[in-house]
Amino acid sequence: MEKWELIPNVSVGKIRFGMKRDEVHSLFETKCTEFKKSKFSKNTADNYGMFHVFYTPDNLVEAVEFFEGVELKLNEKVIFPINTKDIESVIPGIEKEDNSFTHIEKSIGIEAEANKAESILVGAKGYYG
Repeated sequence: MEKWELIPNVSVGKIRFGMKRDEVHSLFETKCTEFKKSKFSKNTADNYGMFHVFYTPDNLVEAVEFFEGVELKLNEKVIFPINTKDIESVIPGIEKEDNSFTHIEKSIGIEAEANKAESILVGAKGYYG
């Protein structure tokens, strides 16, 4: 399992928010495929399998979404993968709405299903605001 560290609003692993797309491409040996998340997307995103990187219209990193196969830590605590019952105690201040959890100040969003987090999306400052 890959292990990544989140510094909210600054970076996740080797990826810095605001980093140029070609700089992200140079970080990984694995080639990505581009896709549009929805018909409303302003730019394509990069699919690296276990994670997606989202960009502003100027090709600067604005968010990264993780899926199974990645362990994400915040302040040395594992925040993904995680059971839904543990999310609020591990990430103080996160707000729950149905099957989603959002921490606006730290730009963290978690989608959960069947009592566990399915994905976690972390973004640049203001991504969720």
